[in-house]
Amino acid sequence: MSYIVTPFGVTSKGLEAPVKVHFVHLYPAIATRHSDSMDAVFLVGGQKVTVAISCATLAELQKRDGKNLTDQQLADIAALHLRQTLERGNAVTEAELFLSGEAFQAVGRELGYL
Repeated sequence: MSYIVTPFGVTSKGLEAPVKVHFVHLYPAIATRHSDSMDAVFLVGGQKVTVAISCATLAELQKRDGKNLTDQQLADIAALHLRQTLERGNAVTEAELFLSGEAFQAVGRELGYL
């Protein structure tokens, strides 16, 4: 199954030059990395970056609000979180960003999913 996240460009003080961001795939990392997360993988100027969305946060959302987000919505949330992280001037020097709790909910609300 493929999800559509339109490639986007980001300009940031934390980057030497504007970069193009491409979505690669979304997969459960529970078995892959034993991290209990849904991983959205992107290429940021050719560098692999993973946005790990906490499964505990997703389970809490379902339990509290009865909300189940689609894979497409998770990919969109991860993309917006990555864009905002880069635009704030944070260079993605680590290959992994964690997204959980209030930060996840803030991005989800901004997209109208929560």
